[in-house]
Amino acid sequence: MYPSVTATIAELISNAWDADAKNVWVTIPFGRLSKQGAKISVVDDGLGMTHEEAREHYLNVGRKRRVELNSDKTKEGRPLHGRKGIGKLAAFGTAKILECHTVTSKGHVRFRLNYDKIRQTRAGSDYQVESTKKREPITDPEGNQLNHGTRIVLSKLKLKRNIGEKQFRRSMSRRFALDAGEMRIYLNCSPIERFEYPVQIQFPRDETPETISRVRDGWAEDSVDSKPVRWWIGFTEKPLQDQSLQGISILARGKMVQRPFLFQRSQGVEGQLGQEYLIGEVEANWLDEGNDIDQDRVQANRDQLQLEDDELDSFMKWGQNLLKWALQTRNDLRVHDVEKNLYTLLSEGLLDRLSQPEQRRMRSVVAAISRIPELDIQEGRKLVQSVVDAHGDSIVRGLLENIDSSEPNFQTKVWSIISQFGLIDARRNQTIIEARLKAIEELRRFILEGAREVPTIHKHIKDNPWLIDPRWNLFGDEIDLSTLGIHPEPDEKGSRVDFIFALGPLQPGTHDEMLLVEIKRATDSGGKQHSVSREEVNKFIEYAQNIQGKYSHRVTGLMIAQRYSKSAQQAKELTISGVNLIYRTWNQVLLETERLHKGWLAVTARRAAMQEEHS
Repeated sequence: MYPSVTATIAELISNAWDADAKNVWVTIPFGRLSKQGAKISVVDDGLGMTHEEAREHYLNVGRKRRVELNSDKTKEGRPLHGRKGIGKLAAFGTAKILECHTVTSKGHVRFRLNYDKIRQTRAGSDYQVESTKKREPITDPEGNQLNHGTRIVLSKLKLKRNIGEKQFRRSMSRRFALDAGEMRIYLNCSPIERFEYPVQIQFPRDETPETISRVRDGWAEDSVDSKPVRWWIGFTEKPLQDQSLQGISILARGKMVQRPFLFQRSQGVEGQLGQEYLIGEVEANWLDEGNDIDQDRVQANRDQLQLEDDELDSFMKWGQNLLKWALQTRNDLRVHDVEKNLYTLLSEGLLDRLSQPEQRRMRSVVAAISRIPELDIQEGRKLVQSVVDAHGDSIVRGLLENIDSSEPNFQTKVWSIISQFGLIDARRNQTIIEARLKAIEELRRFILEGAREVPTIHKHIKDNPWLIDPRWNLFGDEIDLSTLGIHPEPDEKGSRVDFIFALGPLQPGTHDEMLLVEIKRATDSGGKQHSVSREEVNKFIEYAQNIQGKYSHRVTGLMIAQRYSKSAQQAKELTISGVNLIYRTWNQVLLETERLHKGWLAVTARRAAMQEEHS
């Protein structure tokens, strides 16, 4: 549940918040994390713990604090972050040893937790916490001794590579929106500031929906089923290279409860334009209110919502409508700027050498180009110049005559046309991409119509394996595990995994990574959505474990479905050493591969323009 240093440290910071700390100091030796002996420390000046509190509360795994206290507030009245009593285990996503030193007016408490020994403890037995003889006082970075507080030190780190401080700091700033007057977070003695990112267009600053009547401190104030929400959405000038930043993060009680996402929004190609530039936040404190654990809307790892919860349907629909408005409004604003600039180019005499019919045709082309929001103004000017220079080409003339702005996929078609204004290679690439776009649309139709995994979807993916990931080479489909030398249990004879891919050098070279894919239909023929069960997830995990046991190199398992049951969600949290388990929805697969090919179209157009310029 806590597969990254960011997730681990975030939980330790939340513990400090729940202890009513005013300050928390995180020390991370960036650049040396993968080296032997590296340690991470988190110190806070919170209330600390007595011996009894450490034993009965902190070391009691699964303690339902809010239920036990019948309150979702801390001693000093802060909204609690903790809920399920498992956040203390977050440390073991990063380290094998946790040392805790905590102090109150009643004295010092010191102990150590050893992950390997915890795992070796017999089921039903208590793990015997180890004592530590270290007697150093708890101090802040300036050496001042704290009269109350807690120090956590993580050692025997499980990190195989270093992480960058800039990226870590930005990620941590996005996870928390705490009032610095209540608690200040420091990373290597430097404060972590509130999350900010430079944007070209920002809502509500530049525009607001008609339903918004109040804007305060840069946030639009709204409601969902009479429950308050606040939001802001921005669009960067260039596509966001760090995909972890793309999308809208959800905040509750000053902490991120949903990693950046798009509210599971699914739409046509035109509706996706701008998503690579989109960033923003929504604050909805009611998502983490209350004491009843059965009504919890946040998953166990505390940074993802229970998206299958019916109680969130209105919230998800609200978010989808908000994104639809934001993307369209942003596109309109950008189109206006591009159109204004391109018509200025025409007024500079660019069309003087063309006949009147040709000039009319070129003006319609410019009108079409200006409606592409993803087009940079300078790129637009180069494309217009390229079109004018290529107007004598019979193929280009035919393409220009086919521009019809009323078509549903108008913008995609324009990109396809523009990509052919370059050299012959660009036209060939465009033909390939158009064929792939048709294959993507066909897969979307199969999903929406409830086509069966076998043979319909299975055959389509076998014929077009790039739909899953263009880097992967199909090793085989409908693989009988026994043919790989993997022999399942007797009752599992003939077990098959849908697809196995290889990532790495082609033969005769060795493969760097084996990838298995298990697909599940999205709906039945009647339109009812199929919900993957715990048993299906467990079987998928067993496949991955069997293959990992056979091969010495890395194994990745990918399950694709449209919906997972609540019990399946719990099964998904299982991790296997040496295996990377990934769960995606069909919407995500379609969105990612479509985005990739749109990018390919854009690159093709730019390269063609550059080649013509050099020639």
